[in-house]
Amino acid sequence: MTSECFVIGAADGHTIGVHHWQAADPVGTLIWLHGMAEHGGRYRTLGEILAGHGWNLYCPDHRGHGISMDSDAPPGHFGDRDGWQNVIGDLEKVIETVSEREQGPLVLGGHSMGSFIALAGAEQHGARLSGLVLCGSDHHSSGYYRLMATLLGWQQRKHGAQGHSPLIDKLTFQAWGARIADARTGFDWLSADPAQVQAYIDDPKCGFQCTTATWLALVSALAKVQSRKALASLPRRLPVLLLGGRRDPMSAGGKGMDRLQQILARQNQPLQRLDCPEGRHEILNDYCAPEVRQTLLEWLNRRL
Repeated sequence: MTSECFVIGAADGHTIGVHHWQAADPVGTLIWLHGMAEHGGRYRTLGEILAGHGWNLYCPDHRGHGISMDSDAPPGHFGDRDGWQNVIGDLEKVIETVSEREQGPLVLGGHSMGSFIALAGAEQHGARLSGLVLCGSDHHSSGYYRLMATLLGWQQRKHGAQGHSPLIDKLTFQAWGARIADARTGFDWLSADPAQVQAYIDDPKCGFQCTTATWLALVSALAKVQSRKALASLPRRLPVLLLGGRRDPMSAGGKGMDRLQQILARQNQPLQRLDCPEGRHEILNDYCAPEVRQTLLEWLNRRL
């Protein structure tokens, strides 16, 4: 197994940083998209384990995250305008680059915000994929997202595209943190493992607030990406793996994952789900992580 970080040039001149773990004798490749206010380097343990079993792992950093920051993409910022389109364009470039470098099955997956981007990528490029993994995800109606976009648009006008909104933070990260009884920190909603929470807090590339423009771009896109019409565009034979925790405040204790599962099941999508009873938001960094990684690896091997 070898590991590296490299960069890919985006169409608009942006530099996409990619964390990569290469198997000695690869059988397939997983592209994994990280969540909000974190970065791909945090998936080193997953990368080393998968590579040890023959699966390459590529984790690109989204704009405004990790090593993909620049003057146009400061921390937590996709861009002043067209942020979502640019992030999806970056993903297309990563898929193209990885496809040129690797042979065998190509699977796309992601955690939290990364799961939303992965879903959008699969809706557009599902024919090139052997599977889709959605971890720590959520689902709401298009009407819900449009209503939230109205609120976020007001916050962007108030604070500016690159500004930070105390209201958005209160309604999201702070609200999720408040749902954990006897919490030691504001980030205990991520994991029940104090060491993992502290590692997140101590990581200078984690825990920052995203800009109003990023929130607006994300929520506006989800009104389309999670619509029944968009979900129906997934290739009928594309297998989907859902990974989540019943103690995840972001998905209201897994209820958002329940809604997503129901829609995918109704359209006869090949589907498997791991529901961790005590898992919080970051199940790959929680006490259930070994079970999650084993389930993922076994599912990946069935794509061969």
